[in-house]
Amino acid sequence: MIYPHPGPLAARSAPKPGESISLHLDGLPPFKEVRRSIRNPRHPRYEAFQRLREAAIAAMDGRECYSGAVGAVLRLYAPQLDRSIGDYAAGIEDTLDGSHGVHFTYLPIVYQDDCQVCSWHSVFVRTAEMFYELEITFLPDVV
Repeated sequence: MIYPHPGPLAARSAPKPGESISLHLDGLPPFKEVRRSIRNPRHPRYEAFQRLREAAIAAMDGRECYSGAVGAVLRLYAPQLDRSIGDYAAGIEDTLDGSHGVHFTYLPIVYQDDCQVCSWHSVFVRTAEMFYELEITFLPDVV
């Protein structure tokens, strides 16, 4: 059994409302699939999951995950998509939160749970190169 690294423990306080992080990664993002988890090291797209987590860990710079509402903007550049852009958005959401199962634990990186993502904007741009840009904004509490 392969036991993945759960992620780092936070050493600094969470981002403040209004702050954001930006990521730029080569390739396609991880995608949501109902019949098997992208968190499984045997998943054929597991590498995309790991790359996104590592980039988000670096962008968070030791900060705790955010506990409030989150907004996300995804710009996906590729010649074509094999899945819906919604599947990629859901895969990104699952990658950046925490999760646990019988044989794995992943600490949350950007937010506790993907239900915190309350604003999504996704754009697909047809290009010869494959990469994506992701901006996560930590939204203020609304009363």
